[in-house]
Amino acid sequence: MKKIILILFLFILCYSCYYIYHITENNNLEVISIGDNISICNKLSNNKKISKYNTDFANKDYQIKDILNIIKYNQEIIKDNKSISIHLLLKKSDIVIISIGMNDIYYKLNNDTKEIYTYINSMINDYELILNEISKYDYKEVIVLGYYNITKEKNDIFTYTNYKLEKLATKHKYTFINLNNIFYNNKNYYEKNNNYNLNNKGKIEINNILVEKLKNY
Repeated sequence: MKKIILILFLFILCYSCYYIYHITENNNLEVISIGDNISICNKLSNNKKISKYNTDFANKDYQIKDILNIIKYNQEIIKDNKSISIHLLLKKSDIVIISIGMNDIYYKLNNDTKEIYTYINSMINDYELILNEISKYDYKEVIVLGYYNITKEKNDIFTYTNYKLEKLATKHKYTFINLNNIFYNNKNYYEKNNNYNLNNKGKIEINNILVEKLKNY
């Protein structure tokens, strides 16, 4: 009888420890956004499940080559008088949100569309190198944000690019979000009609998408 009571006690104790650990783990998610500022989700910093939300490597001027070099050469930043590397942040993160390449696409479209598909393929090849580097660490989720067209023209280019990027994300078993389904030629979401930067309404839309995606963590 004493053995049965002891076994039952140990079972309850182990279950309680697991439950407490599980609850604690779910309330201490670390999230990082990298790439351009489209990846930044302001609402995440107010999410009770998230203990840390880092945007130090998200900048509106970044292109794909910038993020590739940042990760490849393990760039460091100084924060609170401490040096922190991108690799350390990625290693510690549970969730990674990445949006990069909008600057690349619109730079090409606004200057020269010659051999645009060759350019896009090269861009996606560099993106794959980024995801290869990211995949060296384990995450609960990696969310890859796609591209959107602010005009009625050349939408075939965005369709092709999103197809290639979604295929790449799927290969790594990452979540792909096609923003063109939401923002395609929708001027209600743009800061300016001729620029892809989002206004507050557009940013809220992205925020809502990301918050919804992270509800299960």
